[in-house]
Amino acid sequence: MIVSLNGEIVEGDAETLKLLIRTANDNRRRVSGIRLNSEGGNLAEGVKLAEIIRYAKTSTVVGNGSRCASACFIVFAAGSAKYASYSAWVGVHGASDKYGEESVQSGAATVSMARVVKELGVPAGIIGKMVVTPPNENVWLNPGELRSMGTTMTGRPAQVPPDQVAGVPLQIDPTANANAPRAIEPQAPAPKPAAALTWKDVVNFGYELSQQQNNGRASINRVCQPELKLCNIAIFYKYEGKDMMIRETEDMTGRTIKNEICSFNEFNDVRFCVNWNTKETRRDMKDSKGDWSKVGDQ
Repeated sequence: MIVSLNGEIVEGDAETLKLLIRTANDNRRRVSGIRLNSEGGNLAEGVKLAEIIRYAKTSTVVGNGSRCASACFIVFAAGSAKYASYSAWVGVHGASDKYGEESVQSGAATVSMARVVKELGVPAGIIGKMVVTPPNENVWLNPGELRSMGTTMTGRPAQVPPDQVAGVPLQIDPTANANAPRAIEPQAPAPKPAAALTWKDVVNFGYELSQQQNNGRASINRVCQPELKLCNIAIFYKYEGKDMMIRETEDMTGRTIKNEICSFNEFNDVRFCVNWNTKETRRDMKDSKGDWSKVGDQ
């Protein structure tokens, strides 16, 4: 049996899926896969759906012309087997708050989302794109990136993806295969999660990108502030045409006291930073002397 998830992911979808799986099991059938066509929605509900799919060892599919991004990507990553059409769109970005903006809460949600997909086996390169991409943008993954997370590509590479197809809430696909394998064993243990995303993963991602963009030599800068008894070491790279910075702040003993990821505006005089440790965010502005000053929290 195949289940389809179309449209926005909303509260209650996880319970609906759980009920569908239970009903199928009671009828000696198995939900063997879930078709996805959603650009996201409720992040917490997406995590719940992923947990159910991983426990049930269900496959996930993004078919011809379908889209799957944001919270839907978490659902897709949970599949025991993952399939995506060459004409599908599978994308990632950071989380937003309830107003659709970047904030302290959204920064914390992005970090949590990154840790969840790390546990689902998503490579650091894709997670890095998720962390640095604003919530109002999408980075669409290419076939190589999808394969790196265990996805099997289907269809023809030359196909051109059509416009997104509007859908309906979670439902049983009427074309589902009735001759499915035996029912799911509810007692089956969930797969052992992989290690959580670490700051080192983020640093390695930025370092590798910087190397690629600077003829094999990463752009690294270290500046000390004696008046504050602090030193900063930063890695600079470009992503989607935007200047980015990964920075560690150390005290006089060399102990790291702050880790940050920052993105710059097109004029490089305003930057938006997320503190990896506390999830706090802020905006800085550069004055005519080239010095940066905090201009507000987000």
